[in-house]
Amino acid sequence: LLGEKTKCARVVSVPERRHRGGASVGEHTCVDAAHRCGACAEAMAAVRSSAVVVGGGFVGLSCAIHLQRLGKHVILMEAGPSVGGLHSCSSGNAGTFAFYANVPTQRPGLWREAPGMILSTKGALRVAFGSHLTKMVPWCLGALASCAPSEVRKTALALGTLLRHAEAGYNDAWEHCGIDIDGEMGIYAPNKATACDAFAARRGYLLLQKDVHNQNSQSAAALRREGWSGGSLKMEALDQSGVRGLEPHLSYDVTKGGAWWFEDGWFLKNPRSLLRAMRDGFVAKGGEIRCGDFGRVESVAHGTTVGSVRLTMRDGTNTETNTAVIAAGAHSANLAKQCGDHLPLDTERGYSVQWSSCVPETETEKTSPPALTRPVCSSEGGFIVSPMAGGVRAAGLVELGGIELGPVSKRFTQLDLATRALFDPDAFAFGERDTQNDWLGFRPTLPDALPVIGKSSKFENVLYAFGHQHIGWTLGGITGRVVAAMAVGKNPGVDLDPFSPKRFASKAWWRLFASL
Repeated sequence: LLGEKTKCARVVSVPERRHRGGASVGEHTCVDAAHRCGACAEAMAAVRSSAVVVGGGFVGLSCAIHLQRLGKHVILMEAGPSVGGLHSCSSGNAGTFAFYANVPTQRPGLWREAPGMILSTKGALRVAFGSHLTKMVPWCLGALASCAPSEVRKTALALGTLLRHAEAGYNDAWEHCGIDIDGEMGIYAPNKATACDAFAARRGYLLLQKDVHNQNSQSAAALRREGWSGGSLKMEALDQSGVRGLEPHLSYDVTKGGAWWFEDGWFLKNPRSLLRAMRDGFVAKGGEIRCGDFGRVESVAHGTTVGSVRLTMRDGTNTETNTAVIAAGAHSANLAKQCGDHLPLDTERGYSVQWSSCVPETETEKTSPPALTRPVCSSEGGFIVSPMAGGVRAAGLVELGGIELGPVSKRFTQLDLATRALFDPDAFAFGERDTQNDWLGFRPTLPDALPVIGKSSKFENVLYAFGHQHIGWTLGGITGRVVAAMAVGKNPGVDLDPFSPKRFASKAWWRLFASL
């Protein structure tokens, strides 16, 4: 298993023999098409039974585990220094398992609200000015087009087909890896004090509202329920007394509009802990992980064996496989373009800040309830505050600016101040903010707020699994299960038409840019 300081693991089950001209087994081509030597047979068998997944976040790792469950020898490629590292977009999120999050941020009238949100120092929508903004023009046009009521409903219903099965999509993967999601984190906990905490904390979820009874709030609630048709979505409108009954330290001002209460809501005490546990379970079952330049895929091409594809890494090495899954999040666009699909994939930059645990000193402090017991979302501020293992974390905001620009320090300050404003002044007992944990992540996003799940146009055996926007952790398990089923020719059990990579070809706002 991987140690704490291990950057990557490599468990090679396919022999790396040399044959005829020095090519490795995965690259071998017999000079005589009529002749099938032993190395040829071995090479083709290895390719047929193999799969390569590009991307080591919750989506990619889930794809790898589900493919492994179905008998594939899987290589997981991660361009970062490790799987489960701090760099991952799956690492610094709010941890909420958002099975209720089928209503997109795109909504009717957003175009009127956007300028004010951008200009406001407290706005949830921000812009990081730089050269990338001109490249975002098609994405912005598509996002505005997706604000039409019919498009919003289409997105909500499509996401609902995945979210209804979100937790079930993980169950087989966790069992395969020997993980009890409601069991202790143990060695995967971020510190010794939380080793006995469970991975999951099932305490519900509060979504604060300006007015839980107004038309906008009620319409969104109706759409959530409609997206869960055939399932049972428990959500209840709470007034101020109901909200403060659950979280008494929230301020009077932020609770006066009430909230939606999701009784079955839960969150991860530390997302990185679960990532690392899944990673180790995957490796223990024979999986292979390649990191850094050894795992950074630069190109995709036809392989030398029939029906295979060849992936070339930054370090110059090649890998051939019968199944390749592109699950590299916001970094997937270039690989998809090589596979015949030019897509309007971009990123919504998200931030998080965290406070160190405050150790109670007086007897009163020791017997007082914690300042926060469950995740609370400020829909107006565009962020979630969660009581994580090791401290309270605030995560959110939507910043447009691409993946090359570094973090904007003002966003951390904004999150800090906005989080403090949620609580009564004398109740903010979260300890000192740990600025070393200030974090920026890149949410992969398509203009219609739907992921891309399906086959590439150029390669029958290259599958896509990216663009999950704000709910990649939530949808990782079901996406992995669907992708693995497709890879072995099984019915995925979900209508994938809404997630097709070809869905943008007919959009007028995209046709102008698709050929550029």
